Amino acid sequence: MALSLIRSGGNQLEKLSLSVTAMGGMVEQQLSDAITAFEKRDLSLAEQVIDIDRQVDEREAAIEALVHEILEGRRLAGRELRQVMTALKISNELERIGDLAKNVSKRTKVVSREDAASSVGTVVRMGRIALRQVTDVLNSIMEKNPEGAIAVWGGDGELDELYNSIFREILTVMMRDPTLVNACTHIVFVAKNFERIGDHATNVAECVFYDQTGEQLKTVRPKRDVTSVTSVPKEKAKPE
Repeated sequence: MALSLIRSGGNQLEKLSLSVTAMGGMVEQQLSDAITAFEKRDLSLAEQVIDIDRQVDEREAAIEALVHEILEGRRLAGRELRQVMTALKISNELERIGDLAKNVSKRTKVVSREDAASSVGTVVRMGRIALRQVTDVLNSIMEKNPEGAIAVWGGDGELDELYNSIFREILTVMMRDPTLVNACTHIVFVAKNFERIGDHATNVAECVFYDQTGEQLKTVRPKRDVTSVTSVPKEKAKPE
């Protein structure tokens, strides 16, 4: 999504929609670069991801200012009011995705100095799934497609299950080789960031569905993250 979409003047609601689209495109690229930097241990690209986050924050602030301007200048109801309020919520969710991408890049700088190849490939795969979720939900915004939003909303379980697997795998690695505890801890946080990005993508999907239909999703989104009750595996006793 090109950032050149924002044009001066014109209808305020159209400008708001284009602003959200542009912010989405920036965050989508930020996340993609964060994944690449983590995979390739590219510290220069990681720094770029960190630096771009300030621009993402500025985008969110500009959207908030535009929403205030619209609400102060017009009496809105129905579809127009939903559009304004969901734009504000979506921009907040996108800002959080940008923050998580930045955090991935910060941890990449630590992991790149460590010998911790174990689990990196699986975490990268997890990042790609999170990116797909973000891309799909941004497409649902552009296409005004509530069905596409529902598909994103219902697809978060794949990320949760992959995170459960990674969490258990890394715990086992740390038990076997305590020298990898530092690097593995950062890798766990990277994986958790990708899992949280999936959560934010589903939050955006809920906003898109409400914006387009005027209804809230009535079912509870299932969460399959069980790491909060996962124990460190005990080593089996060695035969005497």
